[in-house]
Amino acid sequence: LQIEPLDSIRCDSGRLAQLLSNLLANAITHGSATDPVHVEARILDRVFSLSVTNQGPPIPAEVMPYLFQPYYRPANDTPQAGLGLGLYIASQIALSHGGHVEVISNEQQGTVFTFEFEAQPGS
Repeated sequence: LQIEPLDSIRCDSGRLAQLLSNLLANAITHGSATDPVHVEARILDRVFSLSVTNQGPPIPAEVMPYLFQPYYRPANDTPQAGLGLGLYIASQIALSHGGHVEVISNEQQGTVFTFEFEAQPGS
């Protein structure tokens, strides 16, 4: 877990906690059993960024366009995986904050889900 000191920002903290929980659950389910999940949060140039990285097998290119669709689960998905709503809900929470979730997945970097939105100072 790596969190830089952050100023207070305006957001729905309950929803951001749910977004983080969904990304963590996804990383734990699909990541390596022997490598830790890495979480990083920071603000750079007024952009809040939250990344969750796992070292599981890369997500196939043909699956990437569907990851944030509701109820989507690849045909070869593990039986313990949920309903296929976690990433969809995370993306909707991101949109409600005026942000987005993106994913990079390859052998070198692992799978990295990053949520970003423009940070407005909190009160």
